Amino acid sequence: MADYIYTLETRLSPDQLRAVTLVQDVARAAGMNVYLTGGAVRDIISGFPIRDLDFTVQGNALKLQKELEKAGASVQFSDDDLKVLYITAQGNVRAEISMARTERYEKTGKPPIVTPGTILEDLRRRDFTVNAMALSLNPGSRGLFMDPFNGAADIEAKLIRILHNYSFVEDPSRLIRGTRFAARFHWPLEERT
Repeated sequence: MADYIYTLETRLSPDQLRAVTLVQDVARAAGMNVYLTGGAVRDIISGFPIRDLDFTVQGNALKLQKELEKAGASVQFSDDDLKVLYITAQGNVRAEISMARTERYEKTGKPPIVTPGTILEDLRRRDFTVNAMALSLNPGSRGLFMDPFNGAADIEAKLIRILHNYSFVEDPSRLIRGTRFAARFHWPLEERT
């Protein structure tokens, strides 16, 4: 079994590690479970440069704003509907902190109906398998790697694969994201994607 915390600590810059510790500590003090998710996990595993950090908390991420600002982070933007904070931490480290959520699409191309959810429900709503992974930063489960859709196997195979057949119908912008990922990583889209 891989030691994902070691991999995390060796792949992140010192400033990025400080940002991880900051978000982890602020979320813990607020009583929220916190996970490193999405592109950050994908890039740590694949070896690509880590551009920014994505965190998912089980709770309202907006409630962390004051404590993050007290600790020196700058909130660039907040999304009240999705409960997302976009911050810049020391060393110009960009991070997104979002509420774990479910999304239900009632009409094609329309914004989804959002409700709070668990980390596994949050991973289920994502676009591609390589972005649907999480690394726990919580006491008792720190370093636990969650990969319910086998994204690590797709990284190893160098494939971009959607999570489900309705992915592009629900959110057509995923077509553009998939093409962008294929060009950036030089990975093909999986045959049925």
